[in-house]
Amino acid sequence: MSHDAVFTHAKVVLEDRVIEGSVSVVDGRIDAIDEGPASLPGAQDLGGDYLIPGLVDLHTDSLEIHLEPRRGVFWDGMAAAIAHDAVTIAAGVTTVFDAVCIGEVAGRPVHEVALDTMLAGLEQARDGDALRADHHLHLRCEITDPKVMRYLDPRIEHDMVQLVSVMDHAPGHRQMKDVEHLRNTWMIGARGLSPEQADRHIEELMRRSREVAPDMRKQVTEVAHSRGLAVASHDDETIEHITMAADLDIDIAEFPTTAEAAHEAHRRGIAVLMGGPNLVRGGSHGGNVAAGDLANAGVLDALMSDYIMSSMLMGALTLTNDTFGFALPEAIAMVSSSPARIAGLDDRGRIEVGLRADLVHIRIDGGRPSVRRVWREGRQVY
Repeated sequence: MSHDAVFTHAKVVLEDRVIEGSVSVVDGRIDAIDEGPASLPGAQDLGGDYLIPGLVDLHTDSLEIHLEPRRGVFWDGMAAAIAHDAVTIAAGVTTVFDAVCIGEVAGRPVHEVALDTMLAGLEQARDGDALRADHHLHLRCEITDPKVMRYLDPRIEHDMVQLVSVMDHAPGHRQMKDVEHLRNTWMIGARGLSPEQADRHIEELMRRSREVAPDMRKQVTEVAHSRGLAVASHDDETIEHITMAADLDIDIAEFPTTAEAAHEAHRRGIAVLMGGPNLVRGGSHGGNVAAGDLANAGVLDALMSDYIMSSMLMGALTLTNDTFGFALPEAIAMVSSSPARIAGLDDRGRIEVGLRADLVHIRIDGGRPSVRRVWREGRQVY
């Protein structure tokens, strides 16, 4: 379907500058970018607001949250996908990688029925043209689970899968460095295990991290690369963790927990991705390295929404304040062109002639952005 439009009286955020001008769209692609107003009939006047490229989010937990809004309470798969999509597009995200867990995470049993309900619901919503954003799947593989390949093999063939990550949530390192917090808050408090059961479980997970995870990391990475998929390493803490990732030609370090790991990843050419909530809040809620420190050090490559969709755009605007001093095009690139390039999506992420007309009309008031309208391939979806 042809989607033609002209947007005028806009501050157009290009990759290297902002211009006062207009953008023309033909057949869902950007056809022309001009400085000054457009006088064509039917041109949409943005009233001096900003026009930015659609955001590209490589990791969000939003779909899982909509499927299981309370622990152990599962919603309809298609309804969850549509609700998640609505939040996604309202945040200005036009391309989203829905992160779903494969395998037992930190001792929490995997729910294969829930996993397949989520995937089927997303596929059903897409095939019924009920989704407004362009959805892809990011399979998060818990490599301490010896059954992870059994869970992964039949699902990595799904046509929406575009990214795979390897995770090790065993106590004592990476994201789970605080063993007592995991034991008392999650295993005993949230899951109701006895102290003895929690201790046995922690010991077993630490054993798996030593004895199971190395081979599972290799197997997951190899099967993903054999399908041409990018692979991310999750919560790297040490130079040794980054070395393991580099030895397997892993492409992305998502949520490194220390500055040491982030700097080593950057040195090795592994893309460093952090969560928007960490940046907006001024630090990690888990006590890990602050995304802002990595931005100031020049080793942050892109932002992801993580658990708050609106943190993408808010994070980009945060980078323009005096603490960081990013120019607006550089900040917007952190949530658009940079993640698009990392994911190998060369047809989007920038306002450039010939690319997809994934566009977002935003207004900035008091340093806070609000999404006014969104277009995907030239069709207004919000």
